[in-house]
Amino acid sequence: MAMLMEPLYRLCRITQPEIGKLVGGIDYSAVSQARKRFQQKLMVDSGLREQFYPIREKLSQMSRVKI
Repeated sequence: MAMLMEPLYRLCRITQPEIGKLVGGIDYSAVSQARKRFQQKLMVDSGLREQFYPIREKLSQMSRVKI
């Protein structure tokens, strides 16, 4: 779930309370904690980084596309 929260926050500029509503009605502080834990895990888990960074890059490119 946090793998979804981070790009929503960083790339889509959705607030933590809005993200909480989108993922099932959790509190913004729970979103914040989940994002922090995810960021810490990214620092130590190379497999997670290999999965996450390509996804983040594709989403970032898509968010720059003018429609």
